[in-house]
Amino acid sequence: MTEIKLINSPFVIGGKIFDSSALIKRVAQFYHSVPFYKPTPLTKLVNYAKDYNIDGLYVKDESQRFNNRLKSFKATGGLYAMACCIAKKAGLEIDQLRYSQLQAPEVKKIADKITFYTATDGNHGRGVAWSAEQLGTHAVVKMPANSTQTRAQHIAAFNNTKVEITSKNYDDTVKFATELANQDPDGILIQDMAWPDYTEIPQEISGGYSIIVNEILNQLPEDEYPTHLFLQAGVGQLSSGIIEALFSSIPKEKQPLVTIVEPDTVACYYLSAKKGDGKSHTVPGSPQTIMAGLNCQTPSLISFPVIRDTANYYGTLSDEAARQGMRVLARPRGHDPKIVSGESGVAAFAFVNASLQNHDLREKLKLSSSSRVLVINTEGDTDEQVYKDIVE
Repeated sequence: MTEIKLINSPFVIGGKIFDSSALIKRVAQFYHSVPFYKPTPLTKLVNYAKDYNIDGLYVKDESQRFNNRLKSFKATGGLYAMACCIAKKAGLEIDQLRYSQLQAPEVKKIADKITFYTATDGNHGRGVAWSAEQLGTHAVVKMPANSTQTRAQHIAAFNNTKVEITSKNYDDTVKFATELANQDPDGILIQDMAWPDYTEIPQEISGGYSIIVNEILNQLPEDEYPTHLFLQAGVGQLSSGIIEALFSSIPKEKQPLVTIVEPDTVACYYLSAKKGDGKSHTVPGSPQTIMAGLNCQTPSLISFPVIRDTANYYGTLSDEAARQGMRVLARPRGHDPKIVSGESGVAAFAFVNASLQNHDLREKLKLSSSSRVLVINTEGDTDEQVYKDIVE
């Protein structure tokens, strides 16, 4: 049996009230003004659910985001946050921001002077580089040690972007990118995690992710809300953004049970839950996992309290569990469609896949014949060779 671990939340759950409806509307209005925007599929794996005796399993397939050019959800946060930064420099109203305003010559001139700095394991940097190309601005992307050349090359392929693989771990690479941004009078740090004195842009990135929830709720059958939500976490920015948007949009009594999933070698939320003191904790050293996008050692400042106050369970999975999940989605049952899912993208599904084969975990997670499970495939084959080696 593939190794996965699960613990119940030691924190008080259910007391937090979310009202992000204004932000969700603002983000949706912006994306509906983007000429190349279209929703990604919400795929129902009918045969898989039948075989494992659950009512439904839905996979939101972000591998197809923005016409499959990025193969990841990340640009939904990066494009919106970058647009907000440029709009503020240009004196535009964020509440009514439209993509066409950012294409005006006077705004493009302002954007051309800005350089956005970021640290990334791959997908965030790729989203930032792509967004910089769309908006006529510039990006400098720093990657931690052991990042693959393939991921770096994907980032470097976009115009106006410089990329480098450093010798540092992820947290130290973030510090390095921050220092570079602070030294550049026209530099802006665009990082998908928050810390004291750096929260505004991460909030906008997290807000951008709400378009994923907006699409999911439009794609689900009427009143068929998920009973279980499994979310993979790195620093937690996606997880908290999805939770906040979903819990703001559906009745309280319909809110699903939430499980946060991380690689077993770098599980900062699982570690924080085990300590149970209500504070976030950092995984030490330079841990390794094939789930590169989740190789994050410290929870985001703004994400941790959201997850702490809403997640019912915390789980970890091994690299082998992730590999098995990728193979299952690549070789669908019956008439279920094939889903291309990368090492990080598959994490939530892989955890569900392993849990459904374990009677004790099924009971602990309250998975039954009436359960409707929602996961997000956050990336496709963003490193094509690694994907091929694992799946084939």
